[in-house]
Amino acid sequence: MVIILFLCLGSTNSKWTYGSLANAAVRPISEGLTLPWDYVRGAWNAIFRPSDPETQMCDDFVRYLPADASQPIAHVPIPQHPFMAANRGSNMHSDAYMSDAYEAAGPIGVDMQVSSSSQGFGGYGTVTFDKSGRIVAVYSNGRGFQLRLLDPNTLEELADPYPLPARPWYWLLQGILPWRYIGAGMYFYLDEQDRAIVPTTRNTIRVIQVPEGEGELELVREYDLSDHVVPMRWPHLDSVAWVLPDWRGEVYWYATTGGIVGTLNIETGAVQTVLLDGEIIENSFAVAEDGVFIVSDVALYRFNRGEDGEIAIDWRTEYDRGPASKPGHITRGSGTSVSLMGGADGFVAITDNAEPRIHLLFVRRTDGDVVCSTPLFEEGKSGTDISAACFQRADSEGSAIGVYSVIVENNWGHHRFPYSHPEAGLTRVDLICRPDGTCSCEEVWTNPARGICVFKLSFGSGLVYTYWRGDDCPKTTWYLTAVDFASGETAFKKLVGTGMGFNNWAGSLFLHPDGGVAYSTTIFGLVMMRDGTP
Repeated sequence: MVIILFLCLGSTNSKWTYGSLANAAVRPISEGLTLPWDYVRGAWNAIFRPSDPETQMCDDFVRYLPADASQPIAHVPIPQHPFMAANRGSNMHSDAYMSDAYEAAGPIGVDMQVSSSSQGFGGYGTVTFDKSGRIVAVYSNGRGFQLRLLDPNTLEELADPYPLPARPWYWLLQGILPWRYIGAGMYFYLDEQDRAIVPTTRNTIRVIQVPEGEGELELVREYDLSDHVVPMRWPHLDSVAWVLPDWRGEVYWYATTGGIVGTLNIETGAVQTVLLDGEIIENSFAVAEDGVFIVSDVALYRFNRGEDGEIAIDWRTEYDRGPASKPGHITRGSGTSVSLMGGADGFVAITDNAEPRIHLLFVRRTDGDVVCSTPLFEEGKSGTDISAACFQRADSEGSAIGVYSVIVENNWGHHRFPYSHPEAGLTRVDLICRPDGTCSCEEVWTNPARGICVFKLSFGSGLVYTYWRGDDCPKTTWYLTAVDFASGETAFKKLVGTGMGFNNWAGSLFLHPDGGVAYSTTIFGLVMMRDGTP
């Protein structure tokens, strides 16, 4: 832990942090990053469990369903935001609706290959893909931050990393450890011109152009929002953590962890704000044609802009925020990002923080009414701090059938970095709305997969992808797990690597738009998992 904390601090020498890395050889994540107690656990398993049948789970690859068993998912396409990059990975949660779903097929487990890239302690918050399919991502070692451009096949640097402002020298006094920090561009997005829109530690928004071919990442414009955040007593700082454009491309909507919701006029730089008094924001928000949807630790909102440009609250819906923060959660309140389904007459999906079980809430976008809710997971061990994946179902012709599907992961558990201990449970719930306007929701299946990562759904392959440790193995191993969306059965598990370097610790999975490739951030870099045969 002392070594990891030292690495988290990074160097204050900008040459060390931001040296030229373009075209440098890719160094893979080391398989030997093992903590002392891992040796003890490995020796115990080797002596007392040498013939345990469950050790088959430690194989390089385990297939449970035929490769062609899972089928593409018929769905209503998620609307393309006109001022964001294509719906193939423009932000942490894939698109403006925060669906965590990709049109592209993920790996189906055919002759799978794994490669990785590491530069020591540090990982990626958000991985996006530009028009050429290259990776544009924000990297951090805990204090320093960079915007990077990578080859999606080799993970080579294609340009010098663009340096972003670091956390202040006193950041440890703020009490927010690296793996809980959500500011400084960890939730940036890529716009329709392949420009990264990045909030920084200085409460500015930087617009950074990604070159079309060879070239460097270049600053286009920077906006200062430092006077438009919640003032706090030293050493604490409010943080502009999320930025998205409105549907007309006139303003950037932004939210701060301290509870400010604001708009920034892209042309003039004029700012409008509203304070959610006594509330904080800890989850990313969604934007659609009908407004901006934000969840605080108390309520879910839909915002719009009035004729004078001022921010208007269309509706506000409180939910059960629970008696306290659940084990493994960052804060009290909903742990999910806001996820949208359907058109303006569709729904918002969030979870509450109720005891003894959390509920998945289906909230009508037009008026904020909760049309259905269903409890999830085991009593007393129910909670999530990860965005749900959701979408509107369709028939074979692509027409809506009045069914909406949501997948939620159970993260409840006593986690102590770098070890997580989540309860089992990856659950699919369907909302069924009938022609007479009535709706009901029901749990379809629950898979015993465990994880604390931002899992992803592939429409193309019909699989849900998650990533976690193999606890029954003689040594620390990490697996990509694919779950069939239709049945909830595990399709396959692929060994990604051994040692703590492959720990993705609440990181996210991402799918490449060309299909057959998945990426996961880890605490020591980025790992790529792909089918060997297209």
